[in-house]
Amino acid sequence: MSAFSAAWTRRSGRAISRFRTSLQNLAAAHAPSGISNLIDHVTQQAASARPGADLWSGIAADCRRDLSGLSVHKGTLAQAVEWETLKLQTRLRSTNGYHPDSVPLFRNRHVHIGTLIQLWRRLAFDTETWLAEQGHETLLDIGPWGGFNFVVDDDGYTRMPFARLTLAVGSLPGTPLDDAGGPFFQHLLPCYRAELQAAGVHFPDQWQWQFPKRDQTGRLAELSGTHYLPEHTYDRRTFIKVRLSRSCETAEEITLQDLLPLLERLHFTTDWDLYREQTQPVDARFDLQDFLSLNHVVEGLYQRTAKEERLLNEIKDAYRGAVRSPQVLYKYLDTVIRSGWVENLYWAMAEAALGVKRYQRAVSFDREVCPHIPPRLLIPVRRHLQRYHAGLSAVAPAPTEVTA
Repeated sequence: MSAFSAAWTRRSGRAISRFRTSLQNLAAAHAPSGISNLIDHVTQQAASARPGADLWSGIAADCRRDLSGLSVHKGTLAQAVEWETLKLQTRLRSTNGYHPDSVPLFRNRHVHIGTLIQLWRRLAFDTETWLAEQGHETLLDIGPWGGFNFVVDDDGYTRMPFARLTLAVGSLPGTPLDDAGGPFFQHLLPCYRAELQAAGVHFPDQWQWQFPKRDQTGRLAELSGTHYLPEHTYDRRTFIKVRLSRSCETAEEITLQDLLPLLERLHFTTDWDLYREQTQPVDARFDLQDFLSLNHVVEGLYQRTAKEERLLNEIKDAYRGAVRSPQVLYKYLDTVIRSGWVENLYWAMAEAALGVKRYQRAVSFDREVCPHIPPRLLIPVRRHLQRYHAGLSAVAPAPTEVTA
């Protein structure tokens, strides 16, 4: 057995063990009949299934029939089981599809997002394997922070030279982490830097530990390692960041915990003249950009209107450079607000996360959703992004001269 196969077998064992433990905890809290048989069935299927196999389809009908009447996490036990099954399914996906020479990572500093995601997956797998060898068993889940639908061309490369690369990493609660980084960063960052240098992006091995988040007990729950590139300024932010959370198991949770409060803030902003006075143009530009990112992330839940789609395409073109003009920026921001797009998305997310209908009552995503994002919201988001990222990885542009 090769070293990769052995490491992959051990990872599969960790994933199945985590699935079993999670469902046993759900069973202990809700005591449904038959869940032990369900756990055994899924783990047996997982042990023999090919990578990427749909484990949920075989149990979906039984779960919905037997478990939909039990409430858990602002949803049903059936949804909680589906979420754990979906996480297991993606954790069993192989990482050996990364071929560094198939699609270059950079082309004139435009980054191929599919190749980048494959690189991140391989680095995460290598880091997870190394951590296990040091006695720290965990499961790492990676993804780009935010959405890419408005910055990626048909060939898979970003429409503009990259300015920011942010890798979001979800992990299990026992992942070692401290204020100086810890073992995860100790192993991953040098490997990541070496890969970027090999692709033509050179920078010194200097990282800042930033944006720590702590849970209610004071335990460190999240930390970012950031390298600011030489051209970085407040108005033109350019950096490479790796963001590790051990309170979120998946990258989607990290992204939604950031973007849903933004949507809430935009929805409840009533004095836009005051917003302009108190918000620097660069921050307003990021508000608009993050709103568009959220739209991409939740495309499995919200279908944009034809008017919103046309506006999105206009803004996509503006992000090639014109949107840096405050006049252009605020023209588009005003149009987004007047169109009702923010309101439409707010109520769609309120119903998706909590079942709250339009105008039924006000919803605070920050207080009601983000502390424990319901599976009913996470499932369609993860399924959509998995399909989207797989599509990006399959895009092979026409041959061209390649430089960093």
